[in-house]
Amino acid sequence: MLKAKILNTSVFYFPVGERCTIVQLKTFVVMLVLILCFSSVLTLADSTITVETIKNQIKPGENAQYKLTITNNEYENQRYSIYSFVQGWGVDPSPLKDRIIEIGAKGSYTTIIQARANEDFPPGIYFVSVTIESDLGERYTEALKVYLSPESPTDYLPSIQATVDMDEKIIPQNPVPITLFLENKNPLDLRGLKIRIQSDIPEFVKEVFVDLPPLGRKTVDFTIIPNQFQQPKKYTLFFVFERDGQTAKVVEQKIEVLTVIPPFDVSVEEDTIFLKTFRFITVTNPGNVLNTQNVELPISFVGSLFTAGVTTGKNEQGDRVIIQEFSLRPNETGSFQVITNYRWLLYLALIILATFIFYMSVRSPVSLRKTAVTTKKDGEGILSEIKVTIEVKNTSSKPLKDVTITDFVPPIANVKKSLELGTLQPKDIHHTKKHTAVVWSLAELDVHEHRLITYKVKAKLNILGSFRLPRATLEYKKGRKKRKAYSNVFSLGNK
Repeated sequence: MLKAKILNTSVFYFPVGERCTIVQLKTFVVMLVLILCFSSVLTLADSTITVETIKNQIKPGENAQYKLTITNNEYENQRYSIYSFVQGWGVDPSPLKDRIIEIGAKGSYTTIIQARANEDFPPGIYFVSVTIESDLGERYTEALKVYLSPESPTDYLPSIQATVDMDEKIIPQNPVPITLFLENKNPLDLRGLKIRIQSDIPEFVKEVFVDLPPLGRKTVDFTIIPNQFQQPKKYTLFFVFERDGQTAKVVEQKIEVLTVIPPFDVSVEEDTIFLKTFRFITVTNPGNVLNTQNVELPISFVGSLFTAGVTTGKNEQGDRVIIQEFSLRPNETGSFQVITNYRWLLYLALIILATFIFYMSVRSPVSLRKTAVTTKKDGEGILSEIKVTIEVKNTSSKPLKDVTITDFVPPIANVKKSLELGTLQPKDIHHTKKHTAVVWSLAELDVHEHRLITYKVKAKLNILGSFRLPRATLEYKKGRKKRKAYSNVFSLGNK
């Protein structure tokens, strides 16, 4: 036979007449505990509690205020009790009837919690707690933070914690951002707190005003634009905190202005006036130390030929450049001028043209060339007979009229009368005190006509050394005027 035993609406069966073992008893107890825990979890309600601060900085006798919102997440109504047992503090909802609140299923309710000091507490930061408990067994405790200020704040000396966040290595060409992290360490209200920066660098001298509430924190950001030519060295910044004309705190910050050596700034202004180019080059040192650099200005090979007063060469890339060295202090400016004069090309062309025109105007239209060879020698290389050749050529584009050729023979030689086929016979041979003149006559010398005139002379005496033949003369008619052309002087040496 079996008997049933009822425990908390659960039925368990034990064998009657049989003896239970210890293991069976332990198993029964464990199962019972698990069932009770599971049933209690099922019965716990689910709620959400949020607290927002309205005012938590108070003086004695004042109320701190917080907004409390309770949300019932269950599908049934719940009653909530609000209470606090913090010694020396009064923590109550406002209105007081909200000590017990009934919230419907999935509903929410907001009330105001007020906290005040019932005893004479010293100024400081306090945490008071408030408890919210539902009739389904939920319990929540929230800590409320209260800043208690004194009745007379002037009794406190300012206590400020300040941290400076900025780059210690300063590049003067870049803006410098500065961030101050401030914290008021006591309940003194620091309104109109002046922060003054003292420095040997004028650009870093600055003043700002901030309001730092009791026990409050604040971040102050500002940016300094330094002088880009500031001398590189180490400096000290002093952050001075003043209240009512009194210095409350001084913070030192070490910085170092770095040396900056950038390339020189080069600007070029160019002006061209009739084949003459003027380039005005201005060079500025944008760094913050004395610097020496070579300034390079590109120039073509042709341009370098017509540019004077500057040094030209090739840079590392192999390009032809004008090179000028400058030593400049910070923000100092230097300049130089480059003049490229292409007028010389025009002058040279004009000279060549003028020379050509002059040459063409004075150039003889006929070419007259004289040569001689020895045809006979007596004994030990002594000259006795010479053959003279006169080469006549019309080099112009027009025929020459009334051409007369005259050659002169020195008095120590006689013209040998002979008749050779193909040669032009002299028109006249006459003697003077200084020489013998041999004359040939041509009615016309055609365009580009080439004539050879030869004759022989015989020495009256033995000629040793050189024998000099004077110039031959050619006369021709050009228009109404007569013009002359001359041959070369020929010397015949005795070898």
